Amino acid sequence: MAIKPYYDPTHLYFVTATIMGWKHLFVEPAYANVVLQSSDWHRRHGRWSLFVFVVMPTHTHFIVRPLGEHTISTVLQSFGFYTAHTILNQLQRDGRMDLLEFFAQRQDRDASKEHQVWLPIEAKNVYSVEFLCQKVEYTHNNPVAKHWHLVDDRADYLYSSARFYDRGDLPIVEVDDIREWM
Repeated sequence: MAIKPYYDPTHLYFVTATIMGWKHLFVEPAYANVVLQSSDWHRRHGRWSLFVFVVMPTHTHFIVRPLGEHTISTVLQSFGFYTAHTILNQLQRDGRMDLLEFFAQRQDRDASKEHQVWLPIEAKNVYSVEFLCQKVEYTHNNPVAKHWHLVDDRADYLYSSARFYDRGDLPIVEVDDIREWM
């Protein structure tokens, strides 16, 4: 049973969304862009402030703050629903029957769904400045981590907000500045 995070509208949340079976789906730009576009849409439509993000081959991390009447649960449900359906549609257009079949036959999937793209999306309440700093660094260092080593300099990784914080360059998706919280 998943534990729902305590919701406080003044808090930030560290979010992790992982593809079922840790499939390397986001190595293909068409699928990574679904996550980026949804993150950007939620920001532009006042659903959340997006401070930090990275889209890795199998998962994504971001730090957000829900806005207005939106709770962390409602924005993550919206994000998960939209991205899953868009990814499944893209898989169909691309003729990726192997992945469509995989997402339909997973034993750990939600039985009420025909396909399940995401593992349960996790949101952790950012409860201190130290925790926030640790999660910002963790997120930005993902692409240079020993396990991944996707780039030598984390600011070179296209699907990350590190270029904004490290170099002052615009990231692929606009972010709100987290430094005001630190």
